[in-house]
Amino acid sequence: MALNRMAIRFTVFLTTLLLIAGCSQLTLPPLNTPLTADDINSSKNSPRKYHRINAKQNRSDELTLILTFSGGGTRAAAFSYGVLKALRDARIPGANRTLLDEVDLISSVSGGSFTSAYYGLYGKRIFKDYERRFLKSPVQSNLLKYLLLSPSNWIRLAPALYERSDLVADYYEKNIFGKKRFTDMRRDGPRIVINATDIATGYGFAFTKINFQRLCSNISTYPVGRAVVASSAVPVVFSPIVMKNYASECKVRQSIPSPFKPYLHLVDGGVVDNLGIRSLLGLVEENHNNFWELMKAYKMVNNRNIVFIVVNASDAIPEQIGQTRRSPSTSATLGAVTTIQNQRYNQATLNLLKERFASWKRQVIKGRCAATNRSDCADIHFQMAELNFNQLPAKLAEELSHYETSLELTPQQVDQLIHAGEHLLRQSPVYRKLLHSQ
Repeated sequence: MALNRMAIRFTVFLTTLLLIAGCSQLTLPPLNTPLTADDINSSKNSPRKYHRINAKQNRSDELTLILTFSGGGTRAAAFSYGVLKALRDARIPGANRTLLDEVDLISSVSGGSFTSAYYGLYGKRIFKDYERRFLKSPVQSNLLKYLLLSPSNWIRLAPALYERSDLVADYYEKNIFGKKRFTDMRRDGPRIVINATDIATGYGFAFTKINFQRLCSNISTYPVGRAVVASSAVPVVFSPIVMKNYASECKVRQSIPSPFKPYLHLVDGGVVDNLGIRSLLGLVEENHNNFWELMKAYKMVNNRNIVFIVVNASDAIPEQIGQTRRSPSTSATLGAVTTIQNQRYNQATLNLLKERFASWKRQVIKGRCAATNRSDCADIHFQMAELNFNQLPAKLAEELSHYETSLELTPQQVDQLIHAGEHLLRQSPVYRKLLHSQ
């Protein structure tokens, strides 16, 4: 017994030494960096600054094409990837471009943010390695091994310096996004808006320059993989991603009010909007709630067609509920409640977007016709196409909508979701009209 007690004491002593030694070399998880006057001055002339007001590059001057990718884990990531593939294959008659080249902005939530962020960083390379690096990779199993089987990660978690999502961010940066920052987003690509939720205030938080300015912070240096973790951090399963609000100590003159507290605690963007639409409505509000002002700010004054393609990978209520007298499990109950909330809130959000079209059209006609003497100044059209599983044959729709909201599906399931995204876009009347109008 004495030997056993001695062995236990020695083990405890050795473990303590290891933890102390480990902690002495630990650094805190990275926070967003404060904005400085030098950042402001250098960004004015820097060719690498992020969230510049995009020139149209080689895109049509008369079309603005906006995509939104919903949440839903790998199910949503694969479905939205299929839409990108269909846009890539849609060649514009008489031009050396495809409809994918015409995309101006992608707003994404949770699982959809993996696809938008990867495309924003790597462009058409996504069609070469994204399936291998993420969609068909056992990400969920690898994450569990990374979190549970790595002694170095135990040490980082032990003193409560790191949270689970900090380690997940490390994994994403190393294995998916290549330690890229927002400044690495392609200059010839669409603007990427990644959406999360601040549970300290209940506000949505979009990773945009204007929101970082509200925090007196620099978006250019922020890791893209960390933003994706925030966007997809399902509450309870993942811990929030923490950001600091430097507004109270800001040394840079700014007139943008900050609704946020000293620290933001960011979780899944689907908590406030699972479609990625409301942050786009926020862009209009930030331009005096006037779409013509937005068009001027983003160099869209010649646009005739504003097209939204909403990629909605919403799941279905677990089918076992209602089949027996036994109460559903906790996970099934939570899944059903989340699905019900998302479905009802999604429809309200879609209706809100469509309702804005009439007033936006009036604003553009009034503003453009007053500012120019063009005979076609009133030629402006707003359209929206929503793609969802219910538009598929009933049996297939039921199968896909019941795929688990996780970060790991079988290769066969991934292929089905990719093909569904391709098929639904090609069948969309808005897409067909768009393709033939170019």
